[in-house]
Amino acid sequence: MPSFLQSSDCWWKYKPFEPAFYHTDIADWGMALHLARCAGPQAKVLVDTGHHYQSQNIEQIVAWLLSERMLGGFHFNDRRYADDDLTIGSIDPYQLFRIFHEILFYEWETNTKADITYMIDQGHNLKGKIEEMIQTATMAQQLFAKAALVDHGALSSAQDNCDLIRAESLLQDAFNTDVRPAIQEWRDSKRLPRDPMKAFLESGYMERITKERTARNSHSVSSYA
Repeated sequence: MPSFLQSSDCWWKYKPFEPAFYHTDIADWGMALHLARCAGPQAKVLVDTGHHYQSQNIEQIVAWLLSERMLGGFHFNDRRYADDDLTIGSIDPYQLFRIFHEILFYEWETNTKADITYMIDQGHNLKGKIEEMIQTATMAQQLFAKAALVDHGALSSAQDNCDLIRAESLLQDAFNTDVRPAIQEWRDSKRLPRDPMKAFLESGYMERITKERTARNSHSVSSYA
């Protein structure tokens, strides 16, 4: 499973659009790649899954950066339009599955571990912060597990033979596999709750911490005078 950690490397994060100041943007992954190479060996490209035009093939960008050994990390989120910073997998879980697959396929082809930092970049405007992060972690586990089910040898053979139906079926069959029972067994082995969301809601933590913070903040006095 990928771990979501920070590192000390330098990342170049690109975005092809903004409401204003277009000239300040790193417009695409190619510009980010060029700047990272100019910056030195510790600089890599950061892929934010919301920073792309509609229908752009993000997993192909991931594959290119992996082949160039220039993929530094991700800001994971989901989107309907652009940079909505929605919970991962809430709109297009198949895309994140394909991204995870490209990473695992690269590791299979090269027999090396991809040095990637995984981070979450989501907005908590309507959903509860803790609940959304639980959703995020469980969805990431499921999609990564599905991607790990792809038979890389069979897929490589299908690609070499231009057997598009077989190649597509290998991906779709893995994606359609229900991996939740296996993940629940893994949680059991680690003595973790089988259903993290249910465990959190039944814990009463949110109600307890809300009361504690309300009482603490009631004693705070602020003034603009």
